[in-house]
Amino acid sequence: MPDLRQTLKTLKTLKSLQELDRDLYRLQDELKRFPQEVTRKREKLRVESERLAEVVKKLTETKVRLKEIEDLTTGQRVRVRKLEHEASESRADAALLVAFQHEIRGLKRDIGEAEEEGLGMLGEIERLSAERVALQAVVAELEKEFSLYSTNIDKESKHTMDRAQAMERERKKRVGAELPPDVLGQYEKLLASREGQAMAELDKRVCQGCYVSVPNNIYVRLARCTELVHCPSCGRILFLREA
Repeated sequence: MPDLRQTLKTLKTLKSLQELDRDLYRLQDELKRFPQEVTRKREKLRVESERLAEVVKKLTETKVRLKEIEDLTTGQRVRVRKLEHEASESRADAALLVAFQHEIRGLKRDIGEAEEEGLGMLGEIERLSAERVALQAVVAELEKEFSLYSTNIDKESKHTMDRAQAMERERKKRVGAELPPDVLGQYEKLLASREGQAMAELDKRVCQGCYVSVPNNIYVRLARCTELVHCPSCGRILFLREA
């Protein structure tokens, strides 16, 4: 069992290491967040760009269909005028006149239905055009935002990486040969499993890592400072403020 002096020295080294590791883990989280944020913004831009492309496609298809209707009705009107002229010249032939009138009524009915469909398409074209303009503005803003963010994120990532590397170098200095391998191993495992917080202060017999009250004997052992004491709930290495 380590003596008081050795335990105090170990706790001091671990606390110094923990202070550094807390910041180091925060920086590492930032480095993980950067590409995730870029991906999120890129995905948002992709979704809105696809919406815009779909609206443009529908708008184009609707305009093409409207043009087809206009061409069709134009041809039908020409045909109606021709039939009306022929009908006026064949009044002596009752059967032929009836045939002309029947075809003329059918063409006029078709023209009316086509014009009604065309009016609906004009409304759809107006709606799609407005939606296209709105989406174009959204996509343009997202492209600008993504370009600016990508430029800034590269600089911020490099700066964060440099700071993390400097902390890693400092960490190696602090570890040195002062920590027994088994203690360092315990600390490293806790660091990984507890998201950068391997140690916790015991305040009024409450672990400040998991906020669970510990038995009185844990406090007594910790106060003696002759061994490293772990929280029975979260497993973190405990320390007292004065330690």
